[in-house]
Amino acid sequence: MNKKGISKIPYMILLLIFACGFAVSCDGENVLTGPEAPGPEEPGPGEPGGGEFSAETAAELMYLCLQSYQMLIDNDNGREFTLPSPYELKEILLTPESFFGESLPTEVPIAFVATSGSNIYVVFRGTKTVDEWISDADFPLVSYTYGGKTEEGFTDIYNTLAVTSAVASAAESGNYNNVYITGHSLGAALAVLAVPDIIENTDFKNPVMYNFAGPRVGDADFKSLYEGYEIDSRRIYNTNDIVPTLPPTEFSYVHVDTGYPVTFGAPITGPTDFRQIAINHSSCNYYSTVCGLTSDRESCEALGEGLDECTFGGGQ
Repeated sequence: MNKKGISKIPYMILLLIFACGFAVSCDGENVLTGPEAPGPEEPGPGEPGGGEFSAETAAELMYLCLQSYQMLIDNDNGREFTLPSPYELKEILLTPESFFGESLPTEVPIAFVATSGSNIYVVFRGTKTVDEWISDADFPLVSYTYGGKTEEGFTDIYNTLAVTSAVASAAESGNYNNVYITGHSLGAALAVLAVPDIIENTDFKNPVMYNFAGPRVGDADFKSLYEGYEIDSRRIYNTNDIVPTLPPTEFSYVHVDTGYPVTFGAPITGPTDFRQIAINHSSCNYYSTVCGLTSDRESCEALGEGLDECTFGGGQ
């Protein structure tokens, strides 16, 4: 018998359970609960990623991740999505992804490109619906353009996006020295896939990538390709979050970049602990936690108040 086919079943069930739990979080549970988040542990010795971890960069990029979720909320409610100063929205990227073999009535926003000062920002939205997680739960590995293999569902979504064209177009509008790439959940996986693409196909050879709550994206060969660029790359994850443990290593998946663990929420008590699963993965809780690493948590949280329906209550 095919061992891989047998062992995949419980992990698929876990993903579906997670999807249901995350859907609950969008209906009033998307606030930080549980113990105060302690400071992060230090990355292990020898892990890749240039430069020092910056709490301010992490908070800024997670703030933009909240904006990416707000982009979807505004889209669903027929409102124009805009970014506040000092950011200037340059382009919204849409994906025509479909679920269960049925076409979506319209394309949905999945990423945006923005500028501020000398920086370009590429921000990928995470998963917001049960359908999306089910669609993305394709554990088979497929060849990645620049080397190695990557998860099929993530790769299919990324391939619908003209990321490098959007970056190049934004670059023509001013003098930009840096590209920052970020995303939460599914968006974290897309951010990883974007790094080699941007390096190989734009003038920006040293982007900065901070992502949050990201799953594993590819195999050991892809990891070697990614880490060979030696960029400033951070993978911020909650030690109680199940998403960074998926897809499982039994299917040849490994994480890339320097892991930066934080802790909030609480361990789940079982596969049906929907509420805690949602809390541990919540975009709002990730934002509140990285705000707590900065010198001014209260001001940081106030900036994100209301985005993606987040409420922080003045910090915890």
